[in-house]
Amino acid sequence: MFDMSPGLARPQAQRAEARDLAIGTIVLTMDGALPVEFLSPGDRIVTRAGARVLRDIHHDGACRFALRFDAPEVIYADGMEVPAAALN
Repeated sequence: MFDMSPGLARPQAQRAEARDLAIGTIVLTMDGALPVEFLSPGDRIVTRAGARVLRDIHHDGACRFALRFDAPEVIYADGMEVPAAALN
């Protein structure tokens, strides 16, 4: 769905739902490609919109990680674009 309201610089696509990452998933960071389990808050993650600071990472205890940013982002993980959520 696109929002074509006047005043917008470009159409805004509806954001996909955030997904958790499995242990071992490679995430692109400003320090190189790292496994998700090596990330910590404060790391600079490469997103579709540029480098963003990782604000939180939640581990569910079952080998799944959820990354959180100031706003919804799309990160690069295992060669794919993956939606990531904003902190609430």
